[in-house]
Amino acid sequence: MNGKPNAALAHLRRHADLLLALGVLLALLWLYFRTAAPDVLSGDSAEFQIVGATLGVPHPTTYPLSVLGGWLATQVFPSGTLARRVTLFSVVCVALAMTIGYGVLRRLGLVRAAALLGTLALAFTPGVWGAATVAEAYAPLLLLLCATALALAAGNLRAAALLAGLGATQHGLFVITLLPVVGFWLLHSLFGKTDPARLRIRRTIAVACCFAVGLTPLLYPVLQFARFGPFSGLDYGLPTLFFWGAPRNWGELADLLSGGAVRRGIFRLPDPAAALAVLRMVAARLWFEFGPLGVLLGVVGVWRCGRRPVLLVASGWVAAATLAYLLLLGPAVEDAPVFTLPLLLPWALWLALASDGLLAGPWLRSSAPASRREREGIPGRFGPGTRSRFPRIVAVLLLLATVGWGYSRLPYTDKRGLTVFRAFGERALAMLPPNAAVISHWEQGTTLLYLHLVERQRPDVVVDINEPGDVPWAARALRYAGRPVCFVGGPASVAGLDVREIVRDGYAALYCAGGARGDGG
Repeated sequence: MNGKPNAALAHLRRHADLLLALGVLLALLWLYFRTAAPDVLSGDSAEFQIVGATLGVPHPTTYPLSVLGGWLATQVFPSGTLARRVTLFSVVCVALAMTIGYGVLRRLGLVRAAALLGTLALAFTPGVWGAATVAEAYAPLLLLLCATALALAAGNLRAAALLAGLGATQHGLFVITLLPVVGFWLLHSLFGKTDPARLRIRRTIAVACCFAVGLTPLLYPVLQFARFGPFSGLDYGLPTLFFWGAPRNWGELADLLSGGAVRRGIFRLPDPAAALAVLRMVAARLWFEFGPLGVLLGVVGVWRCGRRPVLLVASGWVAAATLAYLLLLGPAVEDAPVFTLPLLLPWALWLALASDGLLAGPWLRSSAPASRREREGIPGRFGPGTRSRFPRIVAVLLLLATVGWGYSRLPYTDKRGLTVFRAFGERALAMLPPNAAVISHWEQGTTLLYLHLVERQRPDVVVDINEPGDVPWAARALRYAGRPVCFVGGPASVAGLDVREIVRDGYAALYCAGGARGDGG
């Protein structure tokens, strides 16, 4: 009578990791989907929504996986604006990344409770949760980092090489953090063994081919340039296609792919004051992301990781490379905290290692005398040699603390009410005079451009994204002789210009030059 229940229980235990990983995936998909931005955003996020909907080419280094994934999301998801569908690509990427992260921790031998705690602690950080709820390049980056880590943990040479190639096309943070780890591991695996030379050569060729296949997304911007270029070097290639920099030749395209002027000049050696400020920012960021308990467990986990030198070196390199990148960033980069994202992965690993030591430590084993059933070898409810209930109690408390901290971060991660960008953009476009040219900052201009280019609102106007520090707006307006010229920004942006205010809210304002009337078109 008891055979079937016992067999079913044994079957569930054999597949516990798969079921738990599936549960994590479904729960995070639901959570991220519920809190994802509902519509068009601004700045870089709006740019990714534009290129995802129209198959354009964004700013350096062009992030082809983000573009193609965003476009695929517009074809797969059946409802919502195109901007919302592009954002859902980030939802899927981060949910998959966290699920794979659980698999990595289990591959490293951590108990299920510790692996789950590390996964959820990472999934609930504002950095990771925020990456899941907007259209940006960081969600695919997280997926590639976690997937490559799983390939390394599983010892799969070819998969690691393929994912390393994909990661190299996606973001520079992958190149400096995980690519050196993959390279060292591949060299050690290929040449650190006493296999026959012919076998090592065959493996090397296979791995090199896999890495080359991983680089193929870079063909996307090349093919788009071949189809639609060369461009004039102005206006992002519009109206033909949104193509950042509008390269005029193949040399300019190569410069775009390698980083271009946007990436040159942003690095500098920090002075002691700047370095101290960065270190303080990183410490504050870790506290903000993981909370006091997570920070404490992470510190303990570094000590515990020291017992596994290979793991310590690999995770330490990712953390150190991220910190070095942050130290070298110049003041021109205003969103430096976002680049702490790769640092969260080793910290979650260390947190999980500390939890594993706590939950699997011998001090939590039951010290009570063996029961009669155990002495006689009769399986008890939890089997002979079971531990006391303390590990379960500790695991539940840690889980509650993790979920509680994640819930406290909800005001920073919940994007459900983020409709201000469409509201302002539609109002501003509606108030533009017929045949107007509107000059705007990057942040507001990409929102306007999405509404204009993707949704075809106000096809009679021209949206010109230009920072006053690049070309003064008074000089930029001379390009549009014969057109009404308007500006989107703040009072400081139009200081000294002959303009009148047409629209203002807490986000930005619309001004029209001279006698231009903002009465719509």
